[in-house]
Amino acid sequence: MEKSIKQPVKSAVLKCGKRTYFFDVNIASNNNKYLKITESQFLGEGQNRKRNSFLLFSEDVKNFQNNLKEMAEFVAAQ
Repeated sequence: MEKSIKQPVKSAVLKCGKRTYFFDVNIASNNNKYLKITESQFLGEGQNRKRNSFLLFSEDVKNFQNNLKEMAEFVAAQ
């Protein structure tokens, strides 16, 4: 069986110095959307990039958004 490469239905990129963040919305096998957030960190010339990812499923988006907003406001207030 040939494996097809999934293309995100929506993507965005955020560059922050030596780090780049990728935001990709994909469709799961059950036809639900999910968000994959990947951090790519530049470690130096001749070295591989360090990558970390996590998935955020549609049923968790609202709670994640609320907590992120709360923490971002706290950090910004310092």
